[in-house]
Amino acid sequence: MDILKYCLLVSLVAFPVAAQESLHQGSVSYAITSGDGEDGELDTDVDTTAFEGEYFVSDKVSLKLGLLDHEIQYDFYLDNELCQTDKLELGATFHSSRVDVLAGTGAGYSVGVRTSDAFTDCKSDIPEVQTSTPDETNEYFDFTYGRGLGNGLSFEAYLSTNVDDLFDDRAIGLGLIQTFGSNFGLSGTYVTTETAEDDYGFTQDSTVFRISASYYF
Repeated sequence: MDILKYCLLVSLVAFPVAAQESLHQGSVSYAITSGDGEDGELDTDVDTTAFEGEYFVSDKVSLKLGLLDHEIQYDFYLDNELCQTDKLELGATFHSSRVDVLAGTGAGYSVGVRTSDAFTDCKSDIPEVQTSTPDETNEYFDFTYGRGLGNGLSFEAYLSTNVDDLFDDRAIGLGLIQTFGSNFGLSGTYVTTETAEDDYGFTQDSTVFRISASYYF
């Protein structure tokens, strides 16, 4: 959290608010994600819904907010266990250059820092038990590359990694964004994730597809 606060302070001081007419100044999005995963040797179903917002405080710096509901369904022979995680994410991103997603032109790189506060609640059918974990805070580095393909179509690739487990705890995404008119866009992203080994030597991984609808302003 200290890293994020420092980055936010630097961005606001060093890059005052400035408009850039040809590029959007912010966006709000609703996204759903679904796919399969593994937790150790256990198969899982992975689903996520998210509300996300981004606002450019300058030409090169944006602030991000995300509210996520993440679910993992474990399929056992005798019962089904469902773990639900609520997340609040805050982030700041520096853009070396930006893609004009509304026109589908240009290219750009960005690097950001993000903090995630999560609370997890697990329920099992047989026996009927419920367990909860205390709030957990993680910080991430996000690296993104984008390129316009013309006619409102853009390509985006990103790598996100946990600050404490660089590249061992990671998510990699490849996707396309198609905008319609001057305000709306749809995106589809293929995402693979993998966590670092826990104390028992197990990792969690997943392969999911993410669909997002966005409003740009």
